[in-house]
Amino acid sequence: MKRVVFTLLLAAIVLAAAAIVTAYLGLWPVAATATPPGWENALAEKTLHASLERQSKGLTNPLTASPEVLSDGLKMFKANCAGCHGARSQPSMWGTQNFYPRVPQFADQPSKLSAPQMFTVIKYGIRYSGMGAWQGMMSDEEIWKVATFLEKIDKLPPEVEAQWKSQ
Repeated sequence: MKRVVFTLLLAAIVLAAAAIVTAYLGLWPVAATATPPGWENALAEKTLHASLERQSKGLTNPLTASPEVLSDGLKMFKANCAGCHGARSQPSMWGTQNFYPRVPQFADQPSKLSAPQMFTVIKYGIRYSGMGAWQGMMSDEEIWKVATFLEKIDKLPPEVEAQWKSQ
């Protein structure tokens, strides 16, 4: 048993050392246009979701997903977010090709995040990605409106859906 644990520990140390040496020698790809390997996507997604789960714990959306709130959120999304995250039937060429990791295109793939998690992302941003923090540039109420819109983007009321379709 001790031999197995020792072997596993040694293997982990060797892999970590190899990764560090590779990074320090400049052999680690850093181009924003590169396609990330599957393991990197999986690890980044798991890490992000775990962090957002922890950071947004206890947050509750103070807004009701009324047509007015969703419409306001849609307008703010179009004005501030669509350049990177795309709009209905118009993915962002910039966000889909020139960011690493790629920017989620919410019209094509609605987010699986809750409104509190989305609020956390919008307000504080995501380190080592192109997602900047909107704290100080949008009020908390405005951020909640965008988060509410994104949470309901695939089940909007007809009047808001019509606005979303009209680009």
